[in-house]
Parts: sequence; structure tokens; C-alpha cells
Amino acid sequence: MFENKRSQFLSVNVIIFFSGCTILFLINQLYSVLQVSLIMKGAGSVLLLSSVMTAMVVPRIFLLPVAGFLTDKAGVSRTLTGGTGILGILLVSLAVVNQVNAVNKYTVFIYAVLFGGISAAILPALYSAVPALVSGGNLQKANSVMQFISQGSLLAGPLFAGIVIGKMSDNAYVLMALASIAALFLFSRVKYKEKQGQAEVPEGSRAAVQGSYKDLFKLPVLLLLLGFTAILNLCVIGPQQVGFPVVAMNCLPEGVDGYTKLLSMTGLGSLISAVIIGNMKRRENGQSIRLILWCSLALGAVWSIFSFGSSRLLILGAAFAAGLLLGIINVLFITVLQQLTPDFLVGRVMGIQFLCSAGLQPVSYMLTGVVLNQFSISQLYLISGGSIILITIVILVYSYKSNTM
Repeated sequence: MFENKRSQFLSVNVIIFFSGCTILFLINQLYSVLQVSLIMKGAGSVLLLSSVMTAMVVPRIFLLPVAGFLTDKAGVSRTLTGGTGILGILLVSLAVVNQVNAVNKYTVFIYAVLFGGISAAILPALYSAVPALVSGGNLQKANSVMQFISQGSLLAGPLFAGIVIGKMSDNAYVLMALASIAALFLFSRVKYKEKQGQAEVPEGSRAAVQGSYKDLFKLPVLLLLLGFTAILNLCVIGPQQVGFPVVAMNCLPEGVDGYTKLLSMTGLGSLISAVIIGNMKRRENGQSIRLILWCSLALGAVWSIFSFGSSRLLILGAAFAAGLLLGIINVLFITVLQQLTPDFLVGRVMGIQFLCSAGLQPVSYMLTGVVLNQFSISQLYLISGGSIILITIVILVYSYKSNTM
């Protein structure tokens, strides 16, 4: 029985899809590293670098909800192949621009905006495709694989990019263009199952196949979960990306250079959590939500360790534990959202979900900077960790009292 389930999950169709996802995630990492290398070796301007990185992130705020809507209307297959095809055209044109030596600060900025926008447009479709590929029993396992691919690319991507830049130099853009064409070919070969309306939602919400964003208000549990993930990400993204260099400078013997070790430990924890959650027994949605909340309580406690910990081992261990907990939360959270959402709203909900995470990066960075300017690094993690614990306790009390989760 186990072998039969395993063979169904690891079908050729699913493997082709995950292969395409791996290529896209690696392209994203390669592009980011190439931009850093190009700007710092060319202009050497930190201001330009920060502007370009911001330009890649900001389009997500506007495009993620639109991308979710398009995914629902056009379908997962058309959105993925269309978005990947446009990405391929963009990278082919960038390769040509680079070959004719027409790259300057203006073209770098323009391509960063376009690349960030197209990447954001594809993201909801990638995760909307998962429930259209596997059965409900394998959904958690499939999302754990997506988590593994995503975190694995964060660890291996920069290393791969360094090798490509060192060996291929200017031809790296050509490699990215070819990789995007390969991803397009793979996604065009994927076959998705027909929508069967299996989402666990009130019957009245399934009636209108052509739904709209207002239908979300009929699902208060979804709104509560989306609000929770927004607050969670505001308290995590900034302190991690902006606060970790300060923690490394204060607590690690390598100084600020130890920042990458903190990120690596967090990534390692997320990778291990993907393996753990992929082999964990599937729970009912209510049980999964409560496990998410208990993990969030633990995350808030771990986050506060950075406020008083000074031992190198303690700090690295806290970074690993944070990655482990975040990985479990992410996989379970996306799985619950996919199961609770009607088929005709999956793309839109995934768009809002990533708006509440990736789209809030600039806001979290800004808030972190404000807090660091007014207070200390210790108070930053006390505030963020305390906020996570507070909102989690509120939702836990609500869930047990109302018995709706």
C-alpha cells in the first residue's frame, strides 16, 4: 500500500513539474547574484545596488494579487507556461543586450523591475499547481518538496552562481535564457487534474465557479490565517535580513562576515524541516492550524534568544531552530490554505499569501530600520518575538473558544 502511494506521488508528471520549479528557483538566485556582481564590479555603488534590489521586490506588492486573479481565470497551465515564456523572452533580450555591451545602470534597473514583476506573476501559479497535481493525501508531502526546493536553492543557488560567473562570465545570461526555455518546455508537458471542488469550505462558497475576492469574506478562517501570516512575516523578515548582520557583528568572532553563517543555519533548519514535515502523518485542518500556532509560540521564544544570547553556539543554535520552526509553519500553512480554499479562489488566495510574505519585505525592512534607529538590537528581537507570541496566544484562545479550527 505504501509503495503504491509513493509511486502515485512520484509520478513522471509530478517529477517534471518539480524539475521546472527547481530551474525557476535557481534562475532567480543566479539573476540576483549576477546583479550584485555586475553593479559592484562596474559602478561600485551601494546606493545603486540597494535601489536595484528594491526594484525587484516592490512590483510584488502590486502584481501578486493580480497574478492570483489571472491564475484563477486563465488556469494554472496557461499562467505558468505564459509567465515562463515571457520570462524566457526577457532573459533572451537581456543576453543580447549584454552581448552588444549595452548594459548600463538604466538597463540594469529596468530589467530588475521587469524580472521582479514576472517572477511575482509566476509565484501564485506555482503553488496553485500543487493541489491540481496531487491528491489531498499527498498535498502536505508535495508542499514539503516545494519547501525543500525553495530552501535548497537559497543554499546552493549562490554557490552555483559563483561557479557560473567564474567559468562563463558574460555567457551567464545566455545560460539563464536557455534554462528558462527548458523550464517552459517542462511546464508545457505537465498534465493537471480537473477541478473537483474538494476544498473543505461552506457549500454556499462553491456555488459561483467564477468567484471574486469578496468571496473571501465568506471564509473568516482564511482571513484570520492570512492576517496572522502577515504579522508573522513582518516580525521575521526584517529582523532576519537586517538584524542578523548586527547580531553577527556583536556575537560572532567573525564579526559581520558571520552573517552568512546565520543565514546558512536558518536555511539548514528549513531544509531539515521539509524532510520532517514531508514524512509527518497528515492531520485534520484544525490540528494542523493548532500545530502552526504552537510552533509560532516556540518561534517567538527562540526569536527572543537573539535579544540576550551572546554565546556563538547559542546564537547559531537559535538560527537553526528558527529555520526549523519556520519551515514547519510554512509547509503546514500553505497546505491548510490550499485545502480550505475553493478551487476557483486558490490562485487569488496564493497571491494574497505571498503578498503577506514576500510582498511585505520592504515594509518589514523599513520597520526594522526604524526600531533599530530608536532602540537596540536586543529590543528589536524582544519586540518582534513578543509580538509573535502575543498574536499567537490571541488566535489560540479564539480557536479553542470558538472551536472553529
